[in-house]
This record gives sequence, C-alpha cells and structure tokens, in this order.
Amino acid sequence: MINKLIEIIGREAVLFESFLALLEQQKKMLVSNDLDGLNHVTDRQREKLVESQLLNKEREQLIERIKVANAIEGDLNVTRLLEMVDENQAERLLHLKSLIYGLHDQIAEVRNQNAMLLNRSRQYIGKMIEMLSRVNSPEGAYSSGGVATSSNSTVAVDRRA
Repeated sequence: MINKLIEIIGREAVLFESFLALLEQQKKMLVSNDLDGLNHVTDRQREKLVESQLLNKEREQLIERIKVANAIEGDLNVTRLLEMVDENQAERLLHLKSLIYGLHDQIAEVRNQNAMLLNRSRQYIGKMIEMLSRVNSPEGAYSSGGVATSSNSTVAVDRRA
C-alpha cells in the first residue's frame, strides 16, 4: 500500500508541474492579450483541477486504509510514514515532499503575478470606460466669468458580458 501511496503522490507532483506550466502559459496570454488562448488555458486548468481532486480523494482513501491496517491513531503525515517504510521508500517520499513544496512555492508566485496582471487589466478597463464616458459630454474650459467649469457624466456599464 505504501508503494501505491508513493505512486499517487508522484502523480500529484506531475500534475502540479503541468499546472505550473499552464499558469506560465496563462501569464503569456494575459501579457499578449490573447483571449482565445486564455480561455483554452483556463479550460485546461479546470481539467487539471478535477484530476487533482480525484487524486486527492484516492490518496485520502489509501491513507485511511494504511491507518487501519497499521492501527495508527491521528494524522498520517510524511514524518510518521518515514518511520514505517524502508530506506528506498523513505528516499522517494522525501524527494516527492521536497518537489511538491518547491512546486507549491512556484505556483503561488506565478498565481500572484497573474492576479497582478488581471488587476492591472481591470484598472486599465476602468480608466478606458471613464475616458469613453466623457467623449460625448463636452467639458468647458472657462465660463464667461473666468471660472473653470467641468461636466461630469454618469455611465452605466453592464460588466457581466
């Protein structure tokens, strides 16, 4: 059962690597303003998310079986697993643990960069909407008395589209 658990964790690591690659592609699509490419990458990310949920469920079920078979109380984490396995399995588990932690950090960094790019896009869109809303409403420079006047208009925009 331990070998099966190591296999599942390895598949999760490969999945995280592919998700990181998709996040990098997403960043390129955001920078290049490629909406079709962005939609395609987002669809693939959703697929990876579903796959990740299935692997997570499979891993949790296997962990429960290992706990029952070995009469383990409480959580079964990598540290506790290392006490139960042979040297080869321990080496593989430690390698996967290190790999997954590194991938987690990289994924968090790229996700934060992508979130920043999305926020900048939203700010630019807001500024463009504000500028476009002023196109048909003339702003006077000075009134006849020499006092500056401005004309502000309100714009309603349906952002669901």
